[in-house]
Parts: sequence; structure tokens; C-alpha cells
Amino acid sequence: MNAVTAQEPQLPEGYVPFDTRPYGAHMKLLGLVPPGSRVIDAGCSTGYLAEQLAARGCKVTGLELDAVAAQLAERWCDQVIVGDLDAMELPLSAGEFDVALCGDILEHLRDPRGLLERIRPLLRPGGTLVVSTPNIANWSIRASLLLGRFDYTYRGILDRTHTHLFTRKSLLQCMRDAGYRPLTVDYTVPLPHALRSDERERLAHRVGSLRPTLFAYQWVISATPGLTAGR
Repeated sequence: MNAVTAQEPQLPEGYVPFDTRPYGAHMKLLGLVPPGSRVIDAGCSTGYLAEQLAARGCKVTGLELDAVAAQLAERWCDQVIVGDLDAMELPLSAGEFDVALCGDILEHLRDPRGLLERIRPLLRPGGTLVVSTPNIANWSIRASLLLGRFDYTYRGILDRTHTHLFTRKSLLQCMRDAGYRPLTVDYTVPLPHALRSDERERLAHRVGSLRPTLFAYQWVISATPGLTAGR
């Protein structure tokens, strides 16, 4: 008789794999996490970032709404807590983590500031918050508005599951209001798939540096606890 193997859970609809492009948000997020860090990964999805972090010697605790995605993430995380990030309790110790990672999750929340406030005590003094989120002030959205269009889509900045949209200014203010002091501000300027190459994306990033608030597709920002919430 053949041995029966457990069937791996299927990838939930809408979830994406790890993106290895050096100028993409995933690689930029990883670059802000020191090897060997203790990381809380809010919205850990299927563990595609946790896998990379574990390979760098990090210990990862994931937070995830989708139970199927959380089951997949358990392969790479020390622990995955399932719940609604807008309301869930965080049964974790103060100062337990070096890095709080919020990769493409704040835009899905009703109260992103509330999550950042609840995560802040979990960071050690001098710890780092790392965030990525779409830029609603991207040139393509501005052009659509000039044409009287604001159409939600299945992917991208106006993904139908996005409930909170940020400019650079409003994202930085949200982080300050939650009690963080911003450290670095970076961005992505991706090209269409047919045009992508590392060299072309490097050039696109340089062009984006002329006016990031217009050309940025996503913001990638790091911060540290250090402000009184609401200031």
C-alpha cells in the first residue's frame, strides 16, 4: 500500500508569491530587517516573507486573518496568530520584537493607526517598524481622476479590498500619530511585465527620484518608537 500524504492547503485567491525583483517592495522590505531579528509579521499571508526571513536567521511571529494562509505560513513562522488585525488581541510580551513588519497590509484595515499603536509596545527600545503601502497620489490615479474615473480593480492601487489609501504625507502622519519617528522613506516604480529588467527598473527608480510623490507606486518606510501618540 502506498503511504497517504497530507494534501497541502491550496493558495487562497488573491495571494501572491515572493517577488525577487531587487527594486520591488518585497526585497526593499527585507533589506530593512537585520538578519537574526525577532520579527512580528502583521498580515503574514502564506509566509512568503517569513520564508525569506527564516533563511536569514530571523524568528517570525505571524498575524493573519485567513486561516488557510496562516496554515501555510506556519511552515516558516515560530507562531501564527489568526484573527482580524483591526480588532484582535496581541497576546505577546512587551519589548519582544526587534522589527514589526507591515507589508501591504495597512491599506486593508479600517483602523491602520490602531494596529500600529497596538504593535508599538511589542517593539524593544530602538526597534523598527517597516511598512509598505500603495501611493494613491501616483500619476496614473491622478490622470484617471482628471478623466473623471476612480474605478476599483482586482489588483493594484485601487484593489477592491483596499479600505484605506495613503499619500506619503498622510502615511507619515499616521505613523507619527501612532507614536513612531520616521527613519527612511523609499518607494517602488515598477514597470509593465513585458518591459521589466533589473537595469530598466533601476533607471525607473532614478526617474522616480525626480518626484517620488508623483511616480511612486508604493511607499516603503521605516520608523522607530519615539513619539507620543497623537503628535
